[in-house]
Amino acid sequence: MIILRNIKIPYDADEGELKNKIAKLIEKDEFEYKIYKKSIDARRGIFYVYQVLVDVDVPKRNFKKLKNDIAIFNEEKINLENKNNVKDAIIVGTGPAGLFAGYALAKNGVKVTFIERGKKVADRMKDIDKIQKTGKILENSNIQFGEGGAGTFSDGKLTSRSKDTRASFIFDILVDHGADREILYEQKPHIGTDVLREIIVKMRQELESLGAVYKFEEKFVDLKIQGDKVSALITDKGEYVAEKYILAIGNSARDTFVMLDSHELVSKKPFAVGFRIEHLREDIEKAQYGLISDKLPAATYQLNYTDKKDPHSVYTFCMCPGGYVVNSSSRDKKLCVNGMSYHARDGVNSNSAVVATVDENIFGKGNLDGMYFQEFIEERAYELGGGEGLAPVQRVGDFLRGEVTEELGKVKPTFEPGYVFADLNEIYPTSINTAIKNALKYMDKRLHGFADEDAVLTGVETRTSSPIRINRKDYKTIKYRNLYPIGEGAGYSGGIISSALDGVKCAIEILENEEDL
Repeated sequence: MIILRNIKIPYDADEGELKNKIAKLIEKDEFEYKIYKKSIDARRGIFYVYQVLVDVDVPKRNFKKLKNDIAIFNEEKINLENKNNVKDAIIVGTGPAGLFAGYALAKNGVKVTFIERGKKVADRMKDIDKIQKTGKILENSNIQFGEGGAGTFSDGKLTSRSKDTRASFIFDILVDHGADREILYEQKPHIGTDVLREIIVKMRQELESLGAVYKFEEKFVDLKIQGDKVSALITDKGEYVAEKYILAIGNSARDTFVMLDSHELVSKKPFAVGFRIEHLREDIEKAQYGLISDKLPAATYQLNYTDKKDPHSVYTFCMCPGGYVVNSSSRDKKLCVNGMSYHARDGVNSNSAVVATVDENIFGKGNLDGMYFQEFIEERAYELGGGEGLAPVQRVGDFLRGEVTEELGKVKPTFEPGYVFADLNEIYPTSINTAIKNALKYMDKRLHGFADEDAVLTGVETRTSSPIRINRKDYKTIKYRNLYPIGEGAGYSGGIISSALDGVKCAIEILENEEDL
């Protein structure tokens, strides 16, 4: 098996052009190939750039001619084994970290029990629909809590900064449960909230067939401790005993953060806060591609701003092409927002978070001060929205000038159940507002129209990552050696793939690595 790299094909080329190009490179007509990676290069013209795997022998002269664009390929696969004969595990949370840790364990004979405060996907969808229509929050069934975690109602983005080859294990599982095979090779793969919901249900069905048990609408409330181990996990409905206890609690389990702090298990960590920004999708595509074509995917972007004069770095986050801004609150009389896209990414607007980093200099030195800062900001946003679950919005031009918007331009907010005009400068400390304003102007130079007068900001984005870290070593808490904090809520990942990967690596630690004596 060989890999061929850097094969450029015009975006509007005929379907057979890729195979023709491969045939010329390897000087053969009969061969089988599959796409390994696919990206877009729009710097000079618009091209799809491929890496392909070809199951064929090629002459040595081809290696000399193609140099770094050809190599022998050996594919790595994970083969897990329950070397430690682990019998059972309790997992709190069914988001990506908990779900994939549980999947890896259950496939290797471990009896897994999931504890989930929220509801199954189907029931959760009904509750979220009510929230979008009324603005009234259900505190244990919302965009943050329920089967699949917060990522279930997002863009379903599958990008990750990690180069860990074990991520392929996660992609294979997603494809086996209904994801399009394109996610295996797309540079910026995504599933979409609609497809992701179906995948999560199929994974639950397989897990249940393997003996896993799901306890929905049941909240983790405390730990029983004996020496340096957890002896039982306590919920609002009973107690559970197992060899291993995994905490995959997500970044919004604030009551759990308070309880874990009472056990001296957490410390503060930096995160980021800001707004959602919306543009017309076609404007983003024109800015990125110079044209609009149904042969190109919905355009994305990722922008960063850092200046020594600003105490905050600013970046875009969780970009949702053709998406919607949604209510992601999990507490009554508080408001925060997130972005969500369907698989087709064909909504009128595209959105992303534009957020500024914050640390103890902003929120304080206490273990939970970051969490309390989030709550304070969300309460201010709720009040600025009029106290009825409506979102405060402002045109970018008006935000830069500090003026309340009086009339919208070409971009209409997608937030439901509705919005009110407000001055978003009233929410955050001045240093954060200043950094975001400077960033908007800078980002406009990188992406034409980013700071367009008519672009819309919606407040507030506060759940970019966990405000705490559950301290661990070798995946175990430093204090209790059978308690494993993982994923975004524990402070070790951000996004679907990095969280799922953290869960898989935790499972490997439990199944295969040497146990403490």
